[in-house]
Amino acid sequence: MTALWPEHPLFSATTPEAAAEGLNLFNDGLIALTADETVLSVNSEARRLLGLQEDVVPASLTDLAVAADGWDEVLDAITRNRRGDLALRGAGNRSILATLTRDASARHIQWILLRDVEAFEFRRDRSFGGKEAGNIRFLSNEKTRPDFETQRQLCPEINVLLSRGERAIRQGARILITGESGVGKSEIARFLHTTVADARDPFMIVNCASSSEEKFDALLFGQDDANGRHRPGLIEQADGGTLFLDEVCEIPLSTQAKLLGFLDDGRLPHMQAQAKRPTLVRIICATNRDLRQMVREGKFRADLYFRLAVIGLHVPPLRDLTPLIGHLIDRFSQTINQRRQTPMIIPQRVREILCDYSFPGNIRELLNIVQRIAIFLDDAADLEEILNRSPGPDRRPGERGRKRGHHHRNTRSAQRSETLRTRTDPTKPFEFTDRNEKPQRHWAWISERWSARPPTRRTNNRRKVPVKGEDSMKTKRILATVSLVALTITTN
Repeated sequence: MTALWPEHPLFSATTPEAAAEGLNLFNDGLIALTADETVLSVNSEARRLLGLQEDVVPASLTDLAVAADGWDEVLDAITRNRRGDLALRGAGNRSILATLTRDASARHIQWILLRDVEAFEFRRDRSFGGKEAGNIRFLSNEKTRPDFETQRQLCPEINVLLSRGERAIRQGARILITGESGVGKSEIARFLHTTVADARDPFMIVNCASSSEEKFDALLFGQDDANGRHRPGLIEQADGGTLFLDEVCEIPLSTQAKLLGFLDDGRLPHMQAQAKRPTLVRIICATNRDLRQMVREGKFRADLYFRLAVIGLHVPPLRDLTPLIGHLIDRFSQTINQRRQTPMIIPQRVREILCDYSFPGNIRELLNIVQRIAIFLDDAADLEEILNRSPGPDRRPGERGRKRGHHHRNTRSAQRSETLRTRTDPTKPFEFTDRNEKPQRHWAWISERWSARPPTRRTNNRRKVPVKGEDSMKTKRILATVSLVALTITTN
């Protein structure tokens, strides 16, 4: 048998086996079909993407054991003779693009083209230079922006804080955001910027503790090069937008004087002798230290403080925002699940313990804990190993890690924390029959709580008041009966 096209690398084959071998030269998967949906050929890339065996030809398309989600939609489109692109999810959570095509004169789908989307994007970025950091991505760079609309509904404190900040930035007032490290001051600053700016307005972040005094001065105000040309600083680059001064307490005293002059008239040092318009910049500052105390100690200029702290916004720590913890866990889990083959589901017991944890590192620490849980959840021997590693090395599971002298603002959270500490021996792990089952309350704990509880009754306006007289004696008898039953159950 002579070749149809001897010079062609594909059509020079003289046998069907040699022609099928030539299809393996393509980087995309190719499946050839007949009019009755019989598979004529499948190249090696298609077998890899769909998880097929070697000897699948000839066979009916419906008989193929395809290990990919969305294959039923492909079969339905072929039956309807509809060309187009369909999405598949292959082994290892791989994204596959399936293209159904045919000749203009044909009345049935002739080819199924399969393309590995991630492999294609990698080759594209490597060829065109689309990514500076290559194909390596880190979870810390794949940040999920806060859902402040949901946070406003969950926590009234967040709603009041953001509403006050929105009113301030719309009126052009300078804002000083204070709070502990890791509470999300930079995200709040970015949110306030978006309320008054569009996508073209710059949002420049300045870490005031990132460089020395000389370099920071040049970074903020710019400098002249050897040819006498001025190189603009971050203040000029933020013209028309927002300048966010993070860790503003670390600004050197010499730079504070220059910044004070800029805040007075909007002109930079090199503009004083020029007839240029002032630089229009919105100023938002943030710090985790007490600037007033620094002013008393002479470490921060008082006049600069009063110009920056026109409106002060204090972000509460995460331990005072208990309803926010569950929401943040879900948001972080959603981001982590984008890089996992199987979705991560945090057990209910771990969620309860995290809701009673003090989080000295606030939201940043919660993110780190969720990341560690995602790692330990796959190879941990049992749930106890996850609990021992995740909350912190200095605290046992179920033990409240509060700061000394801290009190709960949420009464229910305080009662739940008291339950976790007293219902079992704190030196032993909790006993569960199911991972998502809530622990049973200890009868001795119930007896003790009810015995020590003073008798009360509710008035018409649902307020609790002490019970006196005959009603008090009835209540005490009822409480004594409950304690006796609880004690009997405990001893038996």
